Amino acid sequence: MREVHYKRDLNSNYMILTDEKTEDSGFEERMITENRIQGLLPCVTQRREDGTEYYYEITGKQSMTLLYERRKLTYDQLLGFLMGLGKILENAGEYLLGADHFILEPEYIYLNTKSETPCLCYYPPQKKSIRESFLSLAEYLLGKLDRNDTAGIEFGYDLYQRAMEPNFSLKEILQRYRPAQEKKDAEPIAEQAAEERPSVQAQTLEKTGSWKNFFRKKQKKPRLEDYVEEAEHLGSGSVLFLREQGTPKETMCLAEPKREGLTLRSEDGEYPDLHIIEGPYLIGKRSENVDGCIPAPTISRIHARITRQSSQYYLEDLNSTNGTWADQVQLNPYELCPLLDGMQIRFAGASYTVEV
Repeated sequence: MREVHYKRDLNSNYMILTDEKTEDSGFEERMITENRIQGLLPCVTQRREDGTEYYYEITGKQSMTLLYERRKLTYDQLLGFLMGLGKILENAGEYLLGADHFILEPEYIYLNTKSETPCLCYYPPQKKSIRESFLSLAEYLLGKLDRNDTAGIEFGYDLYQRAMEPNFSLKEILQRYRPAQEKKDAEPIAEQAAEERPSVQAQTLEKTGSWKNFFRKKQKKPRLEDYVEEAEHLGSGSVLFLREQGTPKETMCLAEPKREGLTLRSEDGEYPDLHIIEGPYLIGKRSENVDGCIPAPTISRIHARITRQSSQYYLEDLNSTNGTWADQVQLNPYELCPLLDGMQIRFAGASYTVEV
């Protein structure tokens, strides 16, 4: 049974895979540890008495499961991902690496946080046919498609149907769907430029970032409930006095109701307070992907997560670049840390105090 845990050292984050029945993988292990193969997560191994640990560097990347937890796939994103996947399989073939040793489960597929190009985990002890692995991946991708993207839906269903065929070829379906101008042999410089180019989604969001404002309702006359809600966000613990129009001498005193959940209070006031009631609550600087946005340059796009189990809240670093601290202790990626009242939390350079 494959086991996974995570570790952070001074400069890098690692996903560590172990297997109780690990055998000497010989050729494959030497290939992935002695070569930097494009599209594969860099790997080093460490021998133990009961087997071998495989350390995969995941610094600056996010798992596909996390990156698309709040997003939907478009046609262009699906096609770009599959083209990247096909290129990785082609590169691995040049090193005589068998495709059956790739782990294609979404939580083990990591994407570059800027370009969203995929990186795969090549795990020699893996014993699952590439066809079976890809069929499960195709089913996951089908469920992540944007239902308003007709071209993406058609592509996704066609991909899934073809993946069930015994003679399925990813290369053939990509040749059918990829744009005509991309079918030509790309020069190395063009490939490098394509990798550095912002993702299709990033370009779309940049061009249409204000579309929500177009559909936003016109401002209505404030109600008493609106003032109460605004007062709750003050967090001062004081009462709010409201003066009714036309009666300057009459006032109403509304005590601020007690807030449920957990609050992360910004220590310097430069960044917003975060109020969490239910989980999972994502924290990062990419506002369209998170619940609590901290617009700091040192914060990762998806930096951390807060979950709730019964009445207890937990903090979890999501493989951030610059780390997450709880009471001066840096958390390992995906390590659950219980949050207590008064605890000092730091997301890279943004400091908060826990209020329960």
